[in-house]
Amino acid sequence: MSKLTRVELTDLPRKPVGGTEIQRAWARLTATHDAVAGLFTTLNELRAAQDDMRGAISEMHRDQARAAIVFTAAGIDACLRTLLRDALATLLRTDGPAHKAFIKHFRDNRLKELTEATKRAIVDIDPRSALIDLYVEDLTGSSIQGSKDLTRCRTALGLDKEPALDADILKSHQSFFDARHEVVHELDLIDPSGKGTRGRRHRDIALVGAQCDGALHLMRDFIAPTAKAIKQAQAEAVNQA
Repeated sequence: MSKLTRVELTDLPRKPVGGTEIQRAWARLTATHDAVAGLFTTLNELRAAQDDMRGAISEMHRDQARAAIVFTAAGIDACLRTLLRDALATLLRTDGPAHKAFIKHFRDNRLKELTEATKRAIVDIDPRSALIDLYVEDLTGSSIQGSKDLTRCRTALGLDKEPALDADILKSHQSFFDARHEVVHELDLIDPSGKGTRGRRHRDIALVGAQCDGALHLMRDFIAPTAKAIKQAQAEAVNQA
């Protein structure tokens, strides 16, 4: 019987019931899940082909795990940006928590000192869409860096009261984002400054698998309550009409 410990993702739950606002975000999530699952399949096959599966895990195998971290992080960036852009247009039609967060952000930040980008958005032919684009840029930056960015996205979507997205849960994923930073920005070198030892960081592939799996399922925890919030916003908009 094989003693190989396989690294695998768990299946995503069923797609949340919702309108067009969550379709693209869900598609990006499932595409990322498929891609990362494929990387882990390749990793398992490479390890199974070793003469001694109980031997040390090679750097080639760890590089597969590093690639999984990068793919997962890129998918999270794409998923959250898309969810924000597609959902906010609907969520901001009513005076709910998402709208309050939107107003607070602009009053506390962009409206205190108008930048050229803000001025262009205000006079755009579709100012609300242009302001939402600026808002998403402010929330996500060049990429999602960790629990603080996740918290801002949660607040922007009006999901602060969601148990699956509470502060402790979001903070528990910080180690994944730290790993992404180390892999992408430091090439996983122990001493990226170039001084002293420059060996590669040890990557526990089972831990990497668990981190990637948890991060992808967290995106589902963003999408599902957003779908419910959208339905509520649409119903309120109809009642107010």
